[in-house]
Amino acid sequence: MDEGSELWRKLGEEIASDDHAKIVERQVNTLDRTPVDQAYAGVGKVAYDPIVLLKMTLYQLLLGNHSPTTWHAEAARNSTMKWLGRGYRPARSVWYDFRDRVGKFIDQLHHQSTNSAIDQGHLAPATGALDGSSVAACASRHRMVNSATLQKRKAILQRLADGEELKSSEIPRWVPATLRGRANLLDRMHRAEEVLQQRLQENKARRSDRRKHPDKVVVSLSDPDAPLGLDKRKTYRPLYTVQKMVDPVSHLTISYTCEAAAGVAGILAPMIDKTQQIVGGRLKKVLADGGYCSILDVKDSIDRQVELFAPVSASGTTRQNKSRSGEPQLPREQFQFKPESNHYVCPRGEILRYKDREKRKRNGGRRLYEYRYQCDTSICNACPLAEQCLSGKGGRMIRRSEGEELLEAQREKMQTDSAKQLYALRGQSVELVFADDKGNRRHDRFHGRGLARVRAETGLITLARNLFRLDKLQQSAKNSTKATP
Repeated sequence: MDEGSELWRKLGEEIASDDHAKIVERQVNTLDRTPVDQAYAGVGKVAYDPIVLLKMTLYQLLLGNHSPTTWHAEAARNSTMKWLGRGYRPARSVWYDFRDRVGKFIDQLHHQSTNSAIDQGHLAPATGALDGSSVAACASRHRMVNSATLQKRKAILQRLADGEELKSSEIPRWVPATLRGRANLLDRMHRAEEVLQQRLQENKARRSDRRKHPDKVVVSLSDPDAPLGLDKRKTYRPLYTVQKMVDPVSHLTISYTCEAAAGVAGILAPMIDKTQQIVGGRLKKVLADGGYCSILDVKDSIDRQVELFAPVSASGTTRQNKSRSGEPQLPREQFQFKPESNHYVCPRGEILRYKDREKRKRNGGRRLYEYRYQCDTSICNACPLAEQCLSGKGGRMIRRSEGEELLEAQREKMQTDSAKQLYALRGQSVELVFADDKGNRRHDRFHGRGLARVRAETGLITLARNLFRLDKLQQSAKNSTKATP
């Protein structure tokens, strides 16, 4: 079906101007298609225009359909898809191939749409609200294996790959029926072996009280790259973590990333750097939750001349033990630090003197000094608050991390009225974006396997939602202009 033909025109007349398909058509036509064409360079004549495939894909994502198989079915039976796709009916293999090529150009298209929104005045890049959310990997949480099981399965599959004939009773049910399926599984097993060895090394390097038994360290054979962690429903499963920096006013996503990690530790600095690259260094303030407010996070934001607005997590600075009476110890906040003399003063006025220091490992391989201050044992034992303050036989000890004064200043800043007013915008923006992705777009589970595919999928859903939101902002601006006398 040629664009501009009578059939194409009639189908278009049946579609409302605010329909998702019309929005995608308008917005994609404003993008420079060069990055998309470059992804197909050197492959001979392209049977289908990749820009048309992109429009059809973005439309399906807005409807909550993330499977290329569903895109294939919808192209044949959905009249709106026929109009948007100019009558294209690609095979399923074409859709899967297109999905695997998306990673080559999706970031560039996102940069274009973001800077277009800035140029039109719909996005103010000075302030960004940052948050992360876990998304389930395309892998079962019931079929994870440890090293011993992996080696046994790998040996069976390798025998079959080498041409050895086994009786049907000797072939387990988990073995794929086709040669191609077996080859793909064997490749994933090789990758799983690499990932599992790394996890075993990381587990061995942990403190003894946090170390797992080696048999409890597992990996997913469906998606070996996916880390294991608790999702929002507290279910332990393979998952990825999606991070988004959102404009708190327009609710447009400025930058995004998807990492093979089960948490947000150490992600603030890379997200600031990525955002600055997109907006040309115009980001000045970041609104985030307490997970992005460690000592290193505050230091990184200061080094980048970006002001961080995030509450200081109590668990990041204090470790409250039980006292001799069985109740929690007197909190550390009741002990006053004197920087000029480098000691603490307890509630009774006694001095906790500097004792020693040691380097403690932080995320990303970085290290910080931890300083220890302790009061004289005889003084503590004679104190009337001893039963509430002491946990052992020795005097009370306080630990202080290098750079803790940054957290103290951060805590004071977040108590000001101006900081509270600005921080209130965070929950009204970035959390709504994730709610829209998971609720309206049904993006609560990745369809592709492997880090490259889940990053491409994250980019697609982000671009789809940004174009949809940008069109709404543009139409609202036009209506406001018309209403103005």
